[in-house]
Amino acid sequence: MVKNGWQAVVAGVGGQGVLFVTKMLAAAVAGENGRVLISEVHGMAQRGGSVLSHLKVGGFAGPLVAMGRADLLLSLEPGEAVRNLGFLAPGAALVVNAADGEFLSQEARRSLSRRKVRVLFTDAAQAARDAGDPRGANLALLALAAKAGMLPVSAAGLKAAVLRQTSEARRESNERLLSLASSPAGTSARRQC
Repeated sequence: MVKNGWQAVVAGVGGQGVLFVTKMLAAAVAGENGRVLISEVHGMAQRGGSVLSHLKVGGFAGPLVAMGRADLLLSLEPGEAVRNLGFLAPGAALVVNAADGEFLSQEARRSLSRRKVRVLFTDAAQAARDAGDPRGANLALLALAAKAGMLPVSAAGLKAAVLRQTSEARRESNERLLSLASSPAGTSARRQC
């Protein structure tokens, strides 16, 4: 439950489903926390360019997250995580679709450590393939972030919200992807650093 507001940035490149993930996260946190504002920056999305979404929960006047204020940076692509690290507030959470943190420089790692940013690297693309839906890395990442306690919504709340928004054609696949949030530790490609 969010008490004094919560802010997130979702980053990736065109075709990864950044806007879908933002919509699902917004639906989930709205169900448990109330008012949600979102804003999208599409960039060169159709050519694999940067796509960035801002999400705020609480009594905010505008939807854009200021630098240094995000409670979460959820990145579907490691390069976009690096590009958007400046959004993270001290004590925030960084969740990246990457097998490990090798994409981060030593300076970036030190900065994250100094600012007490909780970090989760997880190979959501592999987890999605394992769940039988290679295109579902975006939802797998969201489910694994919920499992790790990095969202202001429970795994059950996330699942309920996503399934309310899911078409019958996608229901079985999305249920498999969301089950990653409730699977025993170690069965997903999750790695916390």
